[in-house]
Amino acid sequence: MTRNTTILVAGLGSIGQRHSRLISERSDVTLLVCDPIEAHHRQTDEKVHRPVDGRFNDYTQALAAKPDIVMICTPNSLHVPMGLQAIEAGCDVLVEKPISDSFEQANRLVTAADQAGRLLHVGYMLRFELGLRQMKQIVASGELGEIAGGRAMIGTYITLLNGKTPERQNSPYAIVVDYTHELDFIRWILGDVKEVMSMGAVRGNLDLKGKPNIIQTVMTLESGALVQVHMDFIQYPQRRLIEIYGDKGTLAYDAQTGDLRHYRFGAEHKWETLPLPLDFAQRWDNLYRDQLDALIRAHHDRSAPAVSGQDGIEALRVAHAIIRAAETGTKVKVADIR
Repeated sequence: MTRNTTILVAGLGSIGQRHSRLISERSDVTLLVCDPIEAHHRQTDEKVHRPVDGRFNDYTQALAAKPDIVMICTPNSLHVPMGLQAIEAGCDVLVEKPISDSFEQANRLVTAADQAGRLLHVGYMLRFELGLRQMKQIVASGELGEIAGGRAMIGTYITLLNGKTPERQNSPYAIVVDYTHELDFIRWILGDVKEVMSMGAVRGNLDLKGKPNIIQTVMTLESGALVQVHMDFIQYPQRRLIEIYGDKGTLAYDAQTGDLRHYRFGAEHKWETLPLPLDFAQRWDNLYRDQLDALIRAHHDRSAPAVSGQDGIEALRVAHAIIRAAETGTKVKVADIR
């Protein structure tokens, strides 16, 4: 027997509209949406595959409809207060990344969920990316030998172009908090980060700029491996690259093209291309579909979230260490961010 799940999407910006559209594909979900801006409701209506089952302008009224799960897709500063309300109303919660703009507030949310016995998920949907999953599997298998280091790059001017508010341009170091994706999957694949060194700058004659719009970080992992992370609000179209290398081989993944290659130590000039069953027309939607499946399954089975609130805190902790390192010009230990 198919179990019905009632999901409230709170916040109908671009990510909330995507979630609403993909939820509306399913016959086993009652879809509620909430946003104070009527234009966002109209835009959502144009994108969903069927009419929503309930619409609200007021969040408290939306929670009174007793959703099973609340997906919080609002600005970062609202994640925790809205999450706390949802938990108090007896709901499981998925909060979009980052978990909060405040380390202290993020801890409040995780503690509240634990005490109430509610599930708290964080929306790092790249955990469902097939290329990254295969990289994690190969690293765990030991095929690369001892991991020496790696690098990750995200270049994404389109993020500023798609923004519905100037928040990213006005908030210092917004790029670091926005792309905690990289910080999360580095921890997920390679382990915890011990300390960081970082530098930021504002570059390029572009209409839209972050403060900074480019930042370079070198991380020392607890394992001793060194990882370079590059983030910029400059490159267009978007580029995302990940490399991991050990004493027995190298993995290189272009997340924009789906090209995953394995170079084995001693195999001169011979890269092995690893097949990935990617449907690029549906690729990004499929990541969110897989995340939605995991969210609903965890709700009914009461199983652990694929990405927990504590995972969200750890990614935010690394982000704050990067920001402190860039501001002070010093090496910062991640454990000192409390």
